[in-house]
Amino acid sequence: MKILKVKTRNREIGNFGERRAVWHLIKKGYRILKTNYEANGAEIDIIARKKNITAFVEVKARNVKHVGHMEARPASAVNPEKQRKIIKLSGYYRRTHPFDGRMRYDIIEVYLEDGKKRPKVKEIKHLEAAFNLDTAYDKSYYYKRKKEGSVL
Repeated sequence: MKILKVKTRNREIGNFGERRAVWHLIKKGYRILKTNYEANGAEIDIIARKKNITAFVEVKARNVKHVGHMEARPASAVNPEKQRKIIKLSGYYRRTHPFDGRMRYDIIEVYLEDGKKRPKVKEIKHLEAAFNLDTAYDKSYYYKRKKEGSVL
């Protein structure tokens, strides 16, 4: 598994969360096709397959001491711009790695707590079909692009 080697604390938490998300998917019966798939200036954390569904998964890991009752869920960091990048890159992946079946866009939230030597997983939430073309391209975005003459 290719993991980014940048040594910031946030990247370490992200890498740890991605590894735990992979194991979570394997336990649920998914076959991992790619991790940290990069092309065209974008990245998809995990590409996994189960039956006839290929899931493009964005992982968001957070330390629970930083997620209070007033703070947004980690999934909220996957904004429409990030969704569009993942959707566009998934289309490129499908063209270069043809497959049958459906495509789905998931988010896995990994909640961590500090351990003595390394973080411990408190909870993992797999949000299946967390976003799609409708959430990534709201009407105002579509009409703005149409005016510019560059409709999808």
